Amino acid sequence: MGHEVVVREIVETCWSSEAGARRLGELVTADYVHHTVMGDWGLDQFLAGLAWVATRLEERSYHVDHLVESGDMVAAYVSWSARRADDGTTVDGRGAYHCRFRDGRVAEDWDVFHPMPE
Repeated sequence: MGHEVVVREIVETCWSSEAGARRLGELVTADYVHHTVMGDWGLDQFLAGLAWVATRLEERSYHVDHLVESGDMVAAYVSWSARRADDGTTVDGRGAYHCRFRDGRVAEDWDVFHPMPE
């Protein structure tokens, strides 16, 4: 599976639902690191973060608008939409997702999205 296909699968499928999140482990390396402003997270911590987002944003949908690939690095510009769980309003935003590949899987990644759920 090419890097572009993996990035689209992670963003568009894995981030949108619990069923998709379960697939994430197949697409990242065993020593995967998700870099955050709060420190470096492993897969279990990243999945916990996705679960936290799911409690605040329902019917999430992510779309890769464009990708740039250079060697083992891929950068994606992402758009997203969801419904706030607390009041049912629709919210959307944009973000960036960058990742480094090793042996066809994501070894580490970084993302920034706005707005973030409260």
